[in-house]
Amino acid sequence: MFTLSAKTWLTTYFINFYFIWGIFLPFWGIWLTGQGVTTEQVGVLFSIGLVLRFASNLTILPQVSSGSATLRLIRILAFVTLLCFASLFYLLDYIWLAILTLLVNFTMAPLMPLGDIVGSRLVQQIQLDYGRVRLWGSLSFIVGSTIVGWLIVDYGLQAILVLTVIFCAILWVMSLGKLNPQLEDKDDSNIARKTSLLSTMKQPEVLLFLVIVGTIQGSHGAYYAFSTIYWDSLGISGSTIAWLWAISVFAEVLILRFNIKLFASWSVKQMLLLGLTGGVIRWWVLSATDNVYLLASVQTLHALTFAVTHLAAMRYISQQEPSKLVTYQSLYSGVALGLLMALFTYIAGLSYETLQGDLFLLSALLLMPVFILIKIWKVKGGTFKVE
Repeated sequence: MFTLSAKTWLTTYFINFYFIWGIFLPFWGIWLTGQGVTTEQVGVLFSIGLVLRFASNLTILPQVSSGSATLRLIRILAFVTLLCFASLFYLLDYIWLAILTLLVNFTMAPLMPLGDIVGSRLVQQIQLDYGRVRLWGSLSFIVGSTIVGWLIVDYGLQAILVLTVIFCAILWVMSLGKLNPQLEDKDDSNIARKTSLLSTMKQPEVLLFLVIVGTIQGSHGAYYAFSTIYWDSLGISGSTIAWLWAISVFAEVLILRFNIKLFASWSVKQMLLLGLTGGVIRWWVLSATDNVYLLASVQTLHALTFAVTHLAAMRYISQQEPSKLVTYQSLYSGVALGLLMALFTYIAGLSYETLQGDLFLLSALLLMPVFILIKIWKVKGGTFKVE
């Protein structure tokens, strides 16, 4: 087994994972349709997959109590994910497409927060600059979506699966490396058990937080599942679609890089209001135009709809007591980013054939009640501190 510096290991992990995510998230739906799966079936699979992401985050993450257990789980999940994707070269009946797509959702979902857990431990151990390391993941997302968009033009939709399998193999192999220094095997399981997920979620403040953030993030469900399919139906080329996705993630990268300078004095509610407003504008414009330049312009609002909303959520979680951090992170990943995203994606799947582009207008309309929820949300906790 080879050894890498801890910073190099984590950087490589983020680069490989988000390269795969940059292929899977925008292009898996169109790959499935290329295998004969209907758009309604795609919506159902995506929504069930999000429920499985919710289940895996809430069942797997709380069990991780040490550094070695975190790395061991990453290696197992990376291998199973590779096996699932590789099997799709041979298992192309709908039942296998459905089973393996759903299993991939279950195994890949924890890989994202598990990387964050490794990063959090390294911040404590070696004072790692987590933000600068995480940026490589977002940049890799752009590269992955862009490259596969180019390859689709020349080699067809099968390029999606081939490139995914290659980088899944790289991810698994690199995950086998030892870290220098190794993660400390400090057991946090007793701390994690002190706070019940259900009892925490029942608190009005927490429930409102999950609904607000989950609705804003969930409104991306139609975009993630059907924007590529919709733009393709308008005659927009695969390479241009890849650039549209790349623009959105590049805007996200800029916000992540400069978030302290931009939002140090903002409250959580103000940041969420900004993300919400950006969402209403973004989805309305996506429903109203097929002009590539206008679409490219509005894609920059991903910096608000996703990045600012996510930063606000992370800020709110960071204001909680240390013993509650795992609980809040699990609820955010499972309920807001999993369960509510699944609900919105399911609605999108049922509606796309009828609404087509107007599906994004529906996303904008579903956001409107959140303005009221933000108004009545009473936020406890301290103010944000810039370390």
